[in-house]
Amino acid sequence: MKLRVSKSSLSFARIIHVYVSMALLLLMLFFAVTGITLNHPNWFSQTDQEPKREQVPIPAYLLPVDTQDAQWRLATGHWLKSEWAMDMATADIDEDEISLVSKGPGTYLSLTLDLLDGQAYVETLDYGVVAVVNDLHKGRNTGIAWAWILDLSAILIILFSLTGAYLLLPQTKRLKKSLLYMVLVSGSCGLVYVYFVP
Repeated sequence: MKLRVSKSSLSFARIIHVYVSMALLLLMLFFAVTGITLNHPNWFSQTDQEPKREQVPIPAYLLPVDTQDAQWRLATGHWLKSEWAMDMATADIDEDEISLVSKGPGTYLSLTLDLLDGQAYVETLDYGVVAVVNDLHKGRNTGIAWAWILDLSAILIILFSLTGAYLLLPQTKRLKKSLLYMVLVSGSCGLVYVYFVP
C-alpha cells in the first residue's frame, strides 16, 4: 500500500537532503578515509620515529628563579606562551623543576625547566599527517571548536539519513527494496558482532 505523504513535506525534505549532502560531502569523505586509516594503523605507522630534543637556556630576566613570586610566574608564563604556546597554568611545579606537557592532533611536546642549572629541556614528537587526521576523526587533543564541528557533522548526518528515508516513503517498490537492504546489512553486521568479534 502506497504511503500518502504531502508534496510540500517531500519538497522540503528533498531540499534539506540535497543541501545537507553537499555540506557534508568533504566531511563524509574525510571520515570515510580516516575510518580506513584508523582501522589499519599498521599500514601507515612510522616505527622509526625519534623525538626531537633540544636544550634552551632560561632567559636572564627570569633569573634568579623564584617560583613563589607571582610576577616571576607571570613573566615565565609569557615566555612559555610566546616560545611554545604552552600555558603556565597547566605546569607541574616542584622545588627544582617545572614540567609541562602539550598534546595536539598527531603531536606531542614535553618541556622541563631545570631551575638548578637554568636550562629548558624540550622534547617534541610529530607522528605525521596520518596521525593528525586520525586524531581529528576521534576528536583527540583537538579542543572545543573541533568538538563542535564533530557534533554538527553528526547532526547533519542524522538529517541526511532521515530525509533520505523520508523521500522513499511514497515509492513503494523502492521502499521495500531499501528496507530489505537495510535489514540484510544491519543483520549481517549484527551477526559479525555476535559470532566473530572477540
